Amino acid sequence: MPESRDAGSVGAVGPLTDDWRPAVRRLSDNAAVLRGSRFFLDQRQWIDERHLEICRVPAPTFRETQRAEFLKDLFEDVGLESRIDDAGNLVAPIVYDDRLPFVAVSAHLDTTLAPRRPEDVYFDSDGSLRGPGVTDNGAGLVALVALARVLASGPLVDAPKRNILLVANVAEEGEGNLHGMKYLCGASPYADRIAEFLVVDGASTAHLTVEALGSRRFEIALEGRGGHSWNDFGCANPVHALSRAVALLADIELPRSPRATLTVAVIEGGSGVNSIASSARAKVDIRSRSAAGIDQVVQAMEDAVRLAVERENRRSTDRLRSYRIREIGHRPAGPRLPQNSLADALQAVDAHLGIRSRLDCASTDANVPLAARRPAVAVGSGGRGGDAHAPTEWYHPEGRHLGLQRILLTLAALQDASP
Repeated sequence: MPESRDAGSVGAVGPLTDDWRPAVRRLSDNAAVLRGSRFFLDQRQWIDERHLEICRVPAPTFRETQRAEFLKDLFEDVGLESRIDDAGNLVAPIVYDDRLPFVAVSAHLDTTLAPRRPEDVYFDSDGSLRGPGVTDNGAGLVALVALARVLASGPLVDAPKRNILLVANVAEEGEGNLHGMKYLCGASPYADRIAEFLVVDGASTAHLTVEALGSRRFEIALEGRGGHSWNDFGCANPVHALSRAVALLADIELPRSPRATLTVAVIEGGSGVNSIASSARAKVDIRSRSAAGIDQVVQAMEDAVRLAVERENRRSTDRLRSYRIREIGHRPAGPRLPQNSLADALQAVDAHLGIRSRLDCASTDANVPLAARRPAVAVGSGGRGGDAHAPTEWYHPEGRHLGLQRILLTLAALQDASP
């Protein structure tokens, strides 16, 4: 599920090119597409059961291997070979012709929270699946499995013009820093062969994410000698300095157009109520649609921390031993591309299926290809969900088949078109 969305969307779905609508209408009656659409509807229970199984396998960020292995077995059960790459991503290439480019369909493996025991993920009496990660991104992962079962039976069109690469990637959440997607776009053997990136994240079909909301994350760390709260009173106190810094950060005049945000998300320091802390730390999240806007706020943050340290040192009998600002995450910003074949195809499919969607800006795995000016869109897999990143997260599969049909028809349109 997108980590965040910009308050203002990119806009309503724009005018459709005549290139995609006739193909979408024709392909909606294609035998392979019809078989796949019927499978999504008729095998809802099978998909629901796989969804439950996937979400019961813990996959916190940086510890996704067990879930990747589980998905590998599911892919093999439906007839697809897959492997875990050097980054930890599970990749399943579906190759019709070695000379063809790929369209990558990805969903991230990791979750912010993980179940402590299998029973923490369960179906409620109302048909909802409940537990950590069931929407973000269990919904995306089971979409890959459902697609794998359909695609294993053969190409969607005669003489396909694209291969398909199914990817369950690591490290999308939190401090994962989009590592899995960065590897896929950069060092992966498939990096230069992927023509489009379709990122499946969460449930909602109301958004087509075509612009990347960028972010940079930092850890501020201050060190002092510490001491006794009475005997050593007056020595430089990292907690006091950090508190000054946080107050200054809260007062920074942030850019309004494009909008930028700064959030102090974590504060740590001190060891006891009768002690002067020897260290203090904070984590800061800065976001904007504009890389220049982010850089402007980063400079203001650095100035604020330096000023806070100087003030603490002036009032103290000694000086803080050190302070540092360390970058711990970077999600690149990326503008809406003037040409995005995948977005055009999805808009035509949405118009045909009656899905009401808007183009928007969000922080997802699609940030990486979009920042590199490569066609990419992040979409939901269908159904409904809520309470993402909370123990009470839930997902209801009503409408899932439509979201999966949307993805399948889009893949057929891409396979039918010349790259």
